[in-house]
Order: sequence, then C-alpha cells, then structure tokens
Amino acid sequence: MTKARQPETMTAARFNAETPIGTAVRYYPVAGQSDYHLAKTRSEAWELGSGEPVVMITGRTGGVSIHHLTREP
Repeated sequence: MTKARQPETMTAARFNAETPIGTAVRYYPVAGQSDYHLAKTRSEAWELGSGEPVVMITGRTGGVSIHHLTREP
C-alpha cells in the first residue's frame, strides 16, 4: 500500500496479500478530505455484493472501504 489512498482497481485479494491483519492504517471517512483516524486492520478484506472491497478496522463497526485507507508511515 502506498501513501496515496487505494486506487479503485485495488481488489480484496490484492489488499490481503499486501496488508496483513494488524497493519496500522489511516482511515479517511470522507474521500478527498484530509481528516483521518488512526486504526489497525482487524480482518481480511472481502467484497460486498456490489463488488466494493471492505475491511474491518479498529474503532469502527462493520466493513470500511479499502479505498479510504492508507498505510500509516
């Protein structure tokens, strides 16, 4: 994962290969905004019925879009 938010082409499988459970991440609740929350991944990513890849992170209930995450430097 790079410092930039995840590209829309990132899949759950690729995210899982690059981001082990417990990885420190920045979660951007609103795409395009600079405000973020520090968290850690707490599950593998999966794809919703719509195809949107999501993952569970600390401090949030349910899955959040991997496109709203960056790896914490």
